[in-house]
Amino acid sequence: MNNKQQAIKSAAFTLIELLVVIAIIALLAVLVLFSIENIRAKSRDARRVNDIKSIQGGLAMFHNDYQLYPVYDGYITGSDVFSNALVADGAMQGVPIYPLNDTREAVTYKYYYQSVQGKTYLIEYYLETDSVQGKSQGLNTTSP
Repeated sequence: MNNKQQAIKSAAFTLIELLVVIAIIALLAVLVLFSIENIRAKSRDARRVNDIKSIQGGLAMFHNDYQLYPVYDGYITGSDVFSNALVADGAMQGVPIYPLNDTREAVTYKYYYQSVQGKTYLIEYYLETDSVQGKSQGLNTTSP
């Protein structure tokens, strides 16, 4: 072999070297995608907690005007009887809806409001992570 052939042979990558590089890149891509999805879930959870606080603020204003909470038993969709009552009263400009607002893996990801006689209420919501202090992953409830 002459010097030119040796230089070409030593400058080329072997198949094993290429496979190792591809495996490392794939591993890094998976780690990045997992981190991004985890960050998005935490962000949605923070939004859910803020939405519930906003709804509770609107309910407090409604209760202040009528000494009762809106009587409703169902999901908060933004155009339901409950939402319309808070908007019509001026307690809220718009009632927030759940970030996912669908059903996944047999769990309905929507805000659920229940007040039978208007004296008290219960709001149910799900969190995807346990990143919110004082709240757990899964079903959470709040009331006055």
